[in-house]
Amino acid sequence: MNRNSKAGKLTFMGVMLALTIVFVALTAIPTTSASMALLIFLPTIVTSIIQGPKSGAAMGAFAGAATLIRALSAPTSPLDYLFLNPLVAILPRIFIGVVPYYVYKLLKDLIKSKTITLLIAGVSGAITNTALVILMLYVVYSEEIVKMSAELGIGTTFAAFAIFLISTSALIESSVAGIGTAAVVNVYNKINK
Repeated sequence: MNRNSKAGKLTFMGVMLALTIVFVALTAIPTTSASMALLIFLPTIVTSIIQGPKSGAAMGAFAGAATLIRALSAPTSPLDYLFLNPLVAILPRIFIGVVPYYVYKLLKDLIKSKTITLLIAGVSGAITNTALVILMLYVVYSEEIVKMSAELGIGTTFAAFAIFLISTSALIESSVAGIGTAAVVNVYNKINK
């Protein structure tokens, strides 16, 4: 099947959406939540690079909606209720499907190694997610987060909460996104040659 045909694109999107739903659903299981959370947005980043920013944005919206539904139906932490707001759950995820595409396009002629370019594009998707989620949390829930942070012993400012998020998950998510994106896109391109 031609990957650029309408059927090929729909099949690709269907597979990426199915993976996203599986990864999001697995975060509802306490023993797998941390490891699966690292993979939730990998299909969105890969879609962005392979299919372009429109498909990537659509996949990001689907991923955000799946996250919102999971937070509503199977909350696993006190932070889950924060993701019931579409500004936090969906809006940042749309940009995960846009930014990596443009980072990849910008760097592919500047950096000789395609793998390093893909790695950087994958990292850019994870950083986009973290930055926009923190921004939306600040805009929508800053007072609640300061109270929650104090109760959890994280700190008494929003900045302390943001630093906690970045130091505990963002660095690992960025690494996984970069390595995963490079691996998946390289394999996909080899198979489709």
